[in-house]
Amino acid sequence: MAQPESFLPRIPQPVHPVKPVSPPLTTGSAAAVKAEPRETLLSWMIESCKLGVRAVPKMAGRLAVQLGIVLAVNLLLWPLNTWQLPAPIASIAKVMIFLTATYNNIIPKTIYWVIVFTFGRRLFVRIKNEGLARAVAPIRQIVPEFKQAYLALREKAWPLLLMGGGIGLVIANNFASYSRFPEARNKIDKYFVALVISFAVSYILGESKKNWMFKFARLAGSDVSRLLKKPNTFTDNHTFILLSGFVAGLLLDAPLIAFKAMYGGYILGAVLVAAALVLTFVLKPGGRT
Repeated sequence: MAQPESFLPRIPQPVHPVKPVSPPLTTGSAAAVKAEPRETLLSWMIESCKLGVRAVPKMAGRLAVQLGIVLAVNLLLWPLNTWQLPAPIASIAKVMIFLTATYNNIIPKTIYWVIVFTFGRRLFVRIKNEGLARAVAPIRQIVPEFKQAYLALREKAWPLLLMGGGIGLVIANNFASYSRFPEARNKIDKYFVALVISFAVSYILGESKKNWMFKFARLAGSDVSRLLKKPNTFTDNHTFILLSGFVAGLLLDAPLIAFKAMYGGYILGAVLVAAALVLTFVLKPGGRT
């Protein structure tokens, strides 16, 4: 006769602790969770400056060499009066002055040397390692990328193109107008900075949309939309078209220099900016069509 089940020996079983189930978050408890701060243009710029300051000690030697090069070039070329030099030497001196932005003001000169020692150095290394054809491949991407951005925006691309072109013309005229002599305004010997900037911006545009220029534009558009309490409609296509117009404006000052239009960049630039503002109003949903 089988014994009742109660008389069978009990084998102890391992006990697994059960984790308590957290109750669903309510509005009050959700607010207690610390949210990640939203990145803004100002916060991003501050963080970038902090990273730059931290990197200065490691780059002290390189910065000293670069500053020495800039100082030596300017001390050598700035005092030269090219019209007093013999023809062959004067021609060489003019080319060197043009290629080193010696006759430019402090702001365009600083921009020029920063581009040379950052973008120019990186491009040189890339040409050395990959060859010229592969190194300049981003430049070939400008046209197809521009077509894609234009097709995405259609008629809304024109105000951005005109605005960028106007700003580029004004900046190019300003950069090429600094001189020790009042009559030397918008001259070719100070135009190389505009060419360098146009090439650098074009290269970065064709390279990637993950660089700092596009991030700057994204954060700026986001901040403005929050300030105006409107949806953010500014995209990378808008940035691409605006910067393409800016590059075109920088280059458009060259024929104005050739025609000796002393204030041509300022005048044409102002006209393009005004046209961009008018066209922006016309293309608004509530504006005339």
